[in-house]
Amino acid sequence: MPESTSGAVDTETTSWTDSVAATGKDVLQGVDEGIGTVGRCTWEFFHEFPYLGGLVGGGLGLGAAMLVGAAELVTALVTAYIFYRVFAYGESVTEAFEKSIELREGKLLEEGKLLEEEKMKKSTLE
Repeated sequence: MPESTSGAVDTETTSWTDSVAATGKDVLQGVDEGIGTVGRCTWEFFHEFPYLGGLVGGGLGLGAAMLVGAAELVTALVTAYIFYRVFAYGESVTEAFEKSIELREGKLLEEGKLLEEEKMKKSTLE
């Protein structure tokens, strides 16, 4: 049986959802870039002024503690110190939390005294 050849070429029809999906992807990428920019600017601002980062972190800790209803002042101070360490020294939240526990146990105070003594010795030798 002879094959029929017609000059018609099969074309895919595009639906209206293809253009909507492409546009939606562009919008989401724009929103993602905007959120990333805001996050970077916020980090740079609080890294420049870590005391403000500690203040905001302490406020967040106080708000969270008020929801639970126990030890509001202690929680606010600890979270303020943790956020200060995050923004001032660039530590992770877990590392800053660990340092806050060491501060409570007095380990960081001893290390700080030793560092100060070493600095004094170096300055007197020069």
